[in-house]
Amino acid sequence: MNGTPQITLGILEDDEATRSYLEAHLAAEPDFAVVFSCGRLGDALAALEREVPDLALVDIRLPDGTGLDFVRAYRAQGTGRALILSVLGDRTTVLLAFECGASGYLLKDTPVEQIARDIRALVAGGTPISAHAATHLLTMINAAPRKPDPVKPLLTRRELDVLTMFSRGLSYRQAAETLGMSAYTVADHVKSIYTKMAVHSRNEAVFEAVQNGWLEL
Repeated sequence: MNGTPQITLGILEDDEATRSYLEAHLAAEPDFAVVFSCGRLGDALAALEREVPDLALVDIRLPDGTGLDFVRAYRAQGTGRALILSVLGDRTTVLLAFECGASGYLLKDTPVEQIARDIRALVAGGTPISAHAATHLLTMINAAPRKPDPVKPLLTRRELDVLTMFSRGLSYRQAAETLGMSAYTVADHVKSIYTKMAVHSRNEAVFEAVQNGWLEL
């Protein structure tokens, strides 16, 4: 490598073709070393036990959970930086990713050459963010701090339990099994949560609950 400092990378991407493409192109860069490339959350968490890379490229939707769980575990290991690479560019997902400790956010249509440049920028202290994601982040920064509406009823303990399961990436069925209730009961709680919080998705409900201080990630 002629003394070129190496940036160690981890890749967490469930689509095999995308993962192989990223791994091949990034490993070919003279200053990059890919130390793990995984398609499942569990495998990536196990890889962290062996080696913590300088930067992790993380997808959000995974077959056994969410990439945000990996980001939390990865950030707890030290100073590594997580760069999200996802098809999800909605406000709730972007802001939740940064709440969980992500250092950058790119959409999957970003060319691999740009991803390589953004990896170097992130390691150097920058914050690479796709234009679409940046719009949401600026909205959050410019918005006044939110406080719970005292008129709106707070969520019940079981409703908060359901949201906690969703924040960990569990499905309706998995949440029901973990909490010892039926999937129909979980669905009833979700309807109540949506009504009380005036939201329309699980991610939005989790984000708003965190912002209001009702839920900790």
